[in-house]
Amino acid sequence: MGITATDEKPSVVLLMSSVALREPIAWGGPIVMNSTAELRQAFRDLDEGTFIREDVRSL
Repeated sequence: MGITATDEKPSVVLLMSSVALREPIAWGGPIVMNSTAELRQAFRDLDEGTFIREDVRSL
């Protein structure tokens, strides 16, 4: 694999890796959970405006 950058266009490369979690994945657009039941609940919470329960800026 090779990457070539020129002066013509600025380039940004982000490379990430992690250890496999070996957990089930239920994916629905922008939301990823461990089961379809959790995914359905997450979309209900999103519709009700309660999906994010904490102020993430304080974490």
